[in-house]
Amino acid sequence: MNTTKQVGIDLGSRFVKMALFGGETTQFLRYDTVDFYKRYIIRRPDGISIDTERLGIPEDCAVTATGYGRNLMSFGNASVISEIKAHFRGALRASGKTDFILVDIGGQDSKVIWARDGYIEDFVMNDKCAASTGRFAENASSALGFTLEELGNMKENPADLSTTCAVFCESEIISLMASGTEPERIGAGINMSIAKRLAPLVKSYSAPYIFASGGAAENEAMLWFLSRLVDKEIHPVPEPQFNGALGCLNL
Repeated sequence: MNTTKQVGIDLGSRFVKMALFGGETTQFLRYDTVDFYKRYIIRRPDGISIDTERLGIPEDCAVTATGYGRNLMSFGNASVISEIKAHFRGALRASGKTDFILVDIGGQDSKVIWARDGYIEDFVMNDKCAASTGRFAENASSALGFTLEELGNMKENPADLSTTCAVFCESEIISLMASGTEPERIGAGINMSIAKRLAPLVKSYSAPYIFASGGAAENEAMLWFLSRLVDKEIHPVPEPQFNGALGCLNL
């Protein structure tokens, strides 16, 4: 095992996730993205850097970043790798499998990665529509008055949502509630809607295992629907929110 001190940082649209490896153990930290940029980004005329001292990162620690925010700035004190590579590496290590499909559901996008023989064979990414992202689930649960944890348990008798657009989803939720549809049925319909958007991407590939990462991978009901739509069990990787950060580590 590599004993070099390292930190992997996944600059997500909603949260910044960190995996700090000290040679034997890995520590996980999470920050609100806006707060992270306010408090831990140093802006100078010669460039931008991460305030590792304020974050408590040792000086001799190698820093690697990925995620949505890596495209927004260039860091003077951090290496940068693509989200696809980071999430693939995270799932490869976490699962111990070399042939798999990874479904990563982030706050702003969703992606499906096909791994074969321990390498990335292909991937497809949806960054144009919010209807299969974590932000869609977050907004929908807020409109319903549920927490994300509560939404993740709703799968019974899902209401049929006619719109597939996240922008108009809140209006439809209000209409369904006004018509007397139980909120739990609407919540189940939201989970089914997300699964329906992801299923065609997953069905693009074939592999013996399917794993899920990202915050929405903790939504058990959505994965339950998706598993049935693709006719294969889908299992979250360990620490699914930190998969990208873990994939930044060179272990």
